[in-house]
Amino acid sequence: MGIFKQLIVSFLIVSQVAQGSIMEQNRDLMNTNPALIDIYLQALLMKESSGNYMADHTPSTIEDFATGKPIRVQALGGYGILDINWNKWSKQAGLEGADWKDKAAQDAVAKFKVQEYFNRFGSWDLVSVAWFAGPGDADDLKSTGTLDMTQEDSNGTNVEDYVATMNKLIGEELMTIEVPIETFTPPQIYSGPQTNPVIDNQRNMDDVFAAQILDAMTKANAGGMRPSFESQVPAGAGRFEDAVVEAQTKRGNIGKPPVEQVSQYAQTVEQAFQQYLDAVNNG
Repeated sequence: MGIFKQLIVSFLIVSQVAQGSIMEQNRDLMNTNPALIDIYLQALLMKESSGNYMADHTPSTIEDFATGKPIRVQALGGYGILDINWNKWSKQAGLEGADWKDKAAQDAVAKFKVQEYFNRFGSWDLVSVAWFAGPGDADDLKSTGTLDMTQEDSNGTNVEDYVATMNKLIGEELMTIEVPIETFTPPQIYSGPQTNPVIDNQRNMDDVFAAQILDAMTKANAGGMRPSFESQVPAGAGRFEDAVVEAQTKRGNIGKPPVEQVSQYAQTVEQAFQQYLDAVNNG
């Protein structure tokens, strides 16, 4: 069943990428979908600490927002939340006084702030900009469409590289999602003599089953994604769709051009469903 679920996910993602005109029209489907928050958080955890909640981050120097003077800061935990932000953010998340070493607290605080940023900016690219360079820069980019993407942190990482890496990690995380198997409810197979009402009922159930497959394929793409506005982040930072295809290619899941790959998956799904129908019709 797991292979079949992965097949559905792969088919849907690759088919979207292959349909150039559709993808051009809805190029930010994933970038503006709020249902991706858990996937985004997993990518953020990997980016900031490789999944280590007790990561030992190197102290860095940033500009104090209030005074404009440089201050020394220390990133904490799996998500790299700055020490100067932890108490404030944990209080905002309803966890005042929480110990940053508490993994559950880290998850809750990071999710609260990431959700707040997404609600504010409406784009996962801009959430990445806010997390790395601060919400002020994300505000500027959203309102003006421009930002110096080459500005670096003390480790030499610039904004553009950070966003591109986040997109790549999100693409890899997307490759691990599966369609919930309970989504598929096979129609009842009738045995014995089949009267006309039974045959009609079976045909209706086949239609329902086909509709369920299509619905599951939509849900596999993180709940059915609706575009809102085009990303203002420069193309050089990388797009979610490209990151997904790149991740699949590196995993060896795509060995042919996208259109051929779609045809292959389409035939596989169609043949599997047809074999099922043949079994029903032939008893």
